[in-house]
Amino acid sequence: MLNGYTLLADFSVVGAGLSRWTFARKGGREYFLKEFLQPTYPEADAPGSEAIKTKKRARCAAFEARHRAMQTALAPLSAYGGNLIVTLDFFRAGAKYYKATERVHAEDLDVTAIAALPFRQRLVLLKSMAYSLKILHDLRIVHGDLKPDNVLVKRTELGYTSKLIDFDNAYVAGEPPPAADIVGTINYYSPELLAYIQEDETVDPRSLGTASDVFALGLIFREYLTGRVPAYDPGYGEPAVAVRSGVVLHVDRAALDPGLADLVDRMLLADPAARPTIGDVHAALMAVRSPGDAPAATPTPARTTAPAPVRSSALRGKLVGGAGAAPAPAPTGGLRGKLLGRSPRDGRR
Repeated sequence: MLNGYTLLADFSVVGAGLSRWTFARKGGREYFLKEFLQPTYPEADAPGSEAIKTKKRARCAAFEARHRAMQTALAPLSAYGGNLIVTLDFFRAGAKYYKATERVHAEDLDVTAIAALPFRQRLVLLKSMAYSLKILHDLRIVHGDLKPDNVLVKRTELGYTSKLIDFDNAYVAGEPPPAADIVGTINYYSPELLAYIQEDETVDPRSLGTASDVFALGLIFREYLTGRVPAYDPGYGEPAVAVRSGVVLHVDRAALDPGLADLVDRMLLADPAARPTIGDVHAALMAVRSPGDAPAATPTPARTTAPAPVRSSALRGKLVGGAGAAPAPAPTGGLRGKLLGRSPRDGRR
């Protein structure tokens, strides 16, 4: 037992070892339970001087405040069974912090398998991802770590739908956490997020907003539609590095609807202001037809009354800072030590 949760298995390590996970049951429902390995709270009998303990407690207070603030901001989206799998419970037990989210019984489909699905089913996945992200962006919240591993694919009666998970890097638009506190997967970073991570002094943190998610989503769309990442000189290492160096990314147009190909290309533009908003993306996807579809408009999924957008003042002091365009990139090798790699997909099921 842990804070009322009955553990269903031992904890397993996630990704680079910054956390562990297991499944648990509470109140007749199953949850994904994540244990953060850092920071650890120094209890009264913990080793170390009082000065060191005070410093650690201050770090823990900031960590806890940020997670609780984002949990509060996402509370309107916290319904069990929705497509945004946000934190339902955050707590400390002993020296460790934990969060609980809904357990999703997802399909074991990587991007190659998804790209092999009929176009109609892939289009539904694109629409559901865009709609879920639109709900998030309507609150002025940036996911901050969009990548295929954080999009679970769940089978439905009519095919598949997507579930967005892992909001540990989420922040209010224009107020990202300090660069040193951001962990994610550089493969899906936007150019402006990469510039921010590199601590480019010319970057205005307030310019780092929801357009960063749109770039990452464009990369995911590209993989879902073609099974591959955009083509560029491998010497750049990552898409964001290539784009910051002046490369214009394009989706393969063979067998793709021209309007859809143009949409993905615009999502991958270097200038955040030139990218479509997620509302524009969703509207464009709703206009795309699968072969054999009737021309009637596809209905927009029903939604309850939209919650009020999160305003900066609501979280000021708990969620901090953002980024924008940048000059030529620094070498990527120096970033590797501070970036968390992909986490196992089975750690989210």
